[in-house]
Amino acid sequence: MTHTRKVEAYRRLTAEKGIAASTAVPPLWEVIWSLGIHLPPPLCIGFLPLAIISGTFFGVVFGAIAWIMGNRGVRTMPLEEAGVVALLLGATFGLIVAWLARRLARKHGLGSWSDVGAS
Repeated sequence: MTHTRKVEAYRRLTAEKGIAASTAVPPLWEVIWSLGIHLPPPLCIGFLPLAIISGTFFGVVFGAIAWIMGNRGVRTMPLEEAGVVALLLGATFGLIVAWLARRLARKHGLGSWSDVGAS
């Protein structure tokens, strides 16, 4: 089964289970898939990989915004300070997202990515 067909089956499955489309496939995954990267959806990824993916993305984006916004006005934010803020918030965000996603997947009985579309 192609990745596109698996994604379609996954979208149908999560819709049947009452999971919101934006929760089942967040915008970051839409971007990843549009780039041709065949990454499983967040509800089918293990805790640690999901924490790393979501935390890294959030940390980089938030860190860049914090650094840009922190360099306006009288006070300036060193790049190292923005890096520490990005690391701490990215790690926290990644752990929370992974915990919530695994909890939701368990609640709705979602299996692994290899199980999607098999039945």
